[in-house]
Amino acid sequence: MDGEAQVTLGRIPRGLSYEYCLRISIYNTDRSVLAEIRKGWGGALISSPSRDPRWKPSYALIWTNAAAARFLAEISPYLRVKSRQAAVLHQFVHHLQKCRRRRDRLGHLLPLTSRQLEKREGFYRRIKAPNRKGSTGHEQQPRTLAPWKNPQTISPKYLAGFIDAEGCMRLAKGHHPGWNPQYAPRVQVGNTNRAILEDLRKSFGGILTYHPRRVPGWKDGYQLLWAGRAVAPLLLAVKPFLRIKARQARILLQFIGQRKRTHQRRRGRGFVRLPAGVIAYREALLLRMRKLNAKGPSGSNGWH
Repeated sequence: MDGEAQVTLGRIPRGLSYEYCLRISIYNTDRSVLAEIRKGWGGALISSPSRDPRWKPSYALIWTNAAAARFLAEISPYLRVKSRQAAVLHQFVHHLQKCRRRRDRLGHLLPLTSRQLEKREGFYRRIKAPNRKGSTGHEQQPRTLAPWKNPQTISPKYLAGFIDAEGCMRLAKGHHPGWNPQYAPRVQVGNTNRAILEDLRKSFGGILTYHPRRVPGWKDGYQLLWAGRAVAPLLLAVKPFLRIKARQARILLQFIGQRKRTHQRRRGRGFVRLPAGVIAYREALLLRMRKLNAKGPSGSNGWH
């Protein structure tokens, strides 16, 4: 939810007025994971058009109105990045419970009064601010997070869900003419909310980097990166809870295990070349990883 979800109010034209409805949507290209979430939490699972026809098919799991309110009530204590949106929606639901809508003789809802329309439009504007990609113009300080049950630590389960939604696992490959190709495991998560990445770093280590906005008007981004010896402990902590990135985690652990078992004899100040079989094994892992990470049905996603 904190990574892949949209938590918002929908504004639907109705005659000369609007209707406002709660809407929670989770998007992913892994239909099986969304179907599994639906078994436990309900929602409507639909196909969602991809932004690029060359990309994998995308799907959305959607809750609206009463179903969205029930779902939000159960998960909001655990939200971090989407906590502000959840708070606005809770207030909106509380407002709806105090207001009774009038109907005509046929049972149709009558249009909202101007006062009610203004009130609901206020909720709509409040939730648009944290949802927009760009700065609101009032965010000079880093955004903070809502209090959590245990603010000192974040569980491996939460981090696994965050990696499944916002993370990237890959094998980086370096080319050195006349020498062995170099392979290195990388795990990273990105977000525009620096505070959540700072909390993750306090609990699980990693290197936090700043990435200026790619498009004028968008928010700045941040990435938390694990590399080198930091990768294996991280993967062992989150692997039991990963769903979407579970296969990528297995590939990285296979690479790390093979690298530990491979002994390179020294030659002077350097090392002898790796056997062809070792390089072939690592290249096969690299190709498997690229296939899993590709945005389209097949082929490389362009990472090296």
